[in-house]
Amino acid sequence: MKLAQLAYLRVCAFLLTLLFSVAGARAQFSRLDDLAGELEKEVKSVKPHLVAVADFRAPYGADMPQGHYFAWLVSDALRAHAKKRFAVAEHKSFDADLAKLHITDPLGSDAAHPSISPLIGADVLVTGSIERQGNIYILQATPVVVAKQKPLGSFRQKIVVNEFLDSMVTPFPQNVLPAGKNGTGMPMCIYCPDPTYNDRARREKISGVSIMLVLISPEGTAQQIRPQKMLGYGLDEQAYEAIKKWKFRPAHNSDGTGVATIVPVEVSFRLY
Repeated sequence: MKLAQLAYLRVCAFLLTLLFSVAGARAQFSRLDDLAGELEKEVKSVKPHLVAVADFRAPYGADMPQGHYFAWLVSDALRAHAKKRFAVAEHKSFDADLAKLHITDPLGSDAAHPSISPLIGADVLVTGSIERQGNIYILQATPVVVAKQKPLGSFRQKIVVNEFLDSMVTPFPQNVLPAGKNGTGMPMCIYCPDPTYNDRARREKISGVSIMLVLISPEGTAQQIRPQKMLGYGLDEQAYEAIKKWKFRPAHNSDGTGVATIVPVEVSFRLY
């Protein structure tokens, strides 16, 4: 009887953890959606043809992977709010365009200078900053009318730090090698339940592959996960949460002993 009660409590704890994880992710996207809604209301007054969102950067100007990720999500959310009132540049393509123009600091004056306005192609450039304060990221976004170098209203939003966001900057241990190196074999997933879609990705009919680098322990668990190639629309967080629950047959060395290895794992999202 006691064993049955213990098993029941473990199941309840797992379900509660899953519930809070899903609810937390939804709350994060809701805050970014609110930020995009405020930007849309401010930007539409100048009747732009194209709006682009630059990566959020640390106050001292440095790149942050989380700043790219948040800007990407805000771009997607802004596109949904804008509908047919104006177009929103696809964020990864816009990043590539900035790189070609050698614009390394979209918060700097060069990004809003009239001489490069035709090269950027956007009427309004949303620039912003990201700053971590304890367990909170503070985002500040300011749309700028590029041709006139005229900033519009400035908007702030708070995002709670979570495992997925931290995973973007957490290095793998140096003593763990990629799978297949030094005579080790390749791990294999033996329990791989599919991730779930979120509402926005389903509504936008997003399909594709999210790739994570996964440190698989000698016991076959995902000990550490890090995004390598993201799909967007929050699906990468869904992939991250799914892999945490996967079970693997670990890689083995030449004497058959299980070893920790790092391997890229593809998670497919398909709407049928």
